[in-house]
Amino acid sequence: MVGSTKKTPFRKPNTRRESKVERQGAQSRYGLVSTVAQLIDLLAQFEGPADAAISRFFKDHPELGGRDRPMVAEAVYCWLRYRYRINHLAQAGEGPSVVRQAKLALLWSGAPEQIWSAGKQADNEWLSRVINISADDLGVEARTCLPEWFYSRLVEQFGNDRAESFSQAVLSAAPLDLRVNTVKTSVVDLLAALTNMGVQVNPIEGLPEGLRAVGKPIVGKTEIFQEGYFEVQDAGSQWVSRLVAPRRGDLVVDFCAGAGGKTLAIGAQMKNTGRIVALDTSEKRLVKFKPRAARSGLSNFYTMVINDETDPRLNKYFGKADRVVTDVPCSGMGTLRRNPDLKFRQNLQSLAELTAKQKSIIEHAAKLVKPDGRLVYITCSVLRDENENIVNAFLESHPEFRLRRWTEVLNPGERPVKANTTDDMLRLWPEDGESDGFFAAVLQRSKA
Repeated sequence: MVGSTKKTPFRKPNTRRESKVERQGAQSRYGLVSTVAQLIDLLAQFEGPADAAISRFFKDHPELGGRDRPMVAEAVYCWLRYRYRINHLAQAGEGPSVVRQAKLALLWSGAPEQIWSAGKQADNEWLSRVINISADDLGVEARTCLPEWFYSRLVEQFGNDRAESFSQAVLSAAPLDLRVNTVKTSVVDLLAALTNMGVQVNPIEGLPEGLRAVGKPIVGKTEIFQEGYFEVQDAGSQWVSRLVAPRRGDLVVDFCAGAGGKTLAIGAQMKNTGRIVALDTSEKRLVKFKPRAARSGLSNFYTMVINDETDPRLNKYFGKADRVVTDVPCSGMGTLRRNPDLKFRQNLQSLAELTAKQKSIIEHAAKLVKPDGRLVYITCSVLRDENENIVNAFLESHPEFRLRRWTEVLNPGERPVKANTTDDMLRLWPEDGESDGFFAAVLQRSKA
């Protein structure tokens, strides 16, 4: 365990000598090790999102069967989560480093022993040694599996305990959360439908439309999903969407709508009334949103591709929006359980560029808010640089806005159970409620 003196509970490789028949079987099994090594080598370039690269790899390698693909994907995501530690341990041993990394990834992801123990006797002896190395004896990056610049930032802003607990939390996979689409069904009816399908889910405490699946059932191809009875949406994303608290008939501007997960949640809160203007600089993202919206049964939205936050076409909305949502571009470091590759694609320079963009977006988005309207600032980052610092700087230069405590917006029965109710701004940590790391602040404009 990271930050613990306990040994990681991995199985010890079998170091006995293999027979000729076993060696021949090992040679065929080694093909899976080679496949994982090939994909690791590809991903190590970090030229784009890992999930897209993995999907392309599988399309390019149709020879991989339905049993192999999940095992390869699990191993690769394990490598992404533990990359710093795996790379450190793979410095020892014989042969190509990437092959040793692949074997460690297969081992740590729970692949059967006959797969990851395929190969030379020396490899298995090496595996026996490295799995007994305590994480406490390693350097910061290898111990926490986080970039040193990011971990140092966490310690500086939140202290050692929080930095350690966060580093451990993001080494595990995120749960599968669903949001019931109350435009089409009820929580009770969807629970019954999923149960009849053999999908076990449990209500998420404090989240009226939230359900958490047991395990990772495949729900995206089910008929009830295709008919729009639910969306796959992280609990944290659902909670920050609820902070918008729109009224029926409101004009809501979703400034950075993306693929529309929060837009759909807000539309459902409005009971398909009023109007939502979904903006984004990426036409591709908004194209992905339209079939989701059609599936959901919502019709109270309009999409528009904008050049950037200064697009003059936004002038017609100046001072007219009841709610403006700014789910701004951010480092995404709160989503490392789902997107572990992000920690390798962000650095101090990119952080500085993001905070500059965040300041610009909140500045221009505020112009759209009508008197007595609200601006909701959201990120999926855990760093103060992108969160409190941005909001506080905005409030200092905009006395017409005041901060509303998040507990004033969410009713007691609709709050994240472990969120700090004494804070004015909502902050969600993966280790507290098993949601992604999210931040949100509600800014109220004065009536005049």
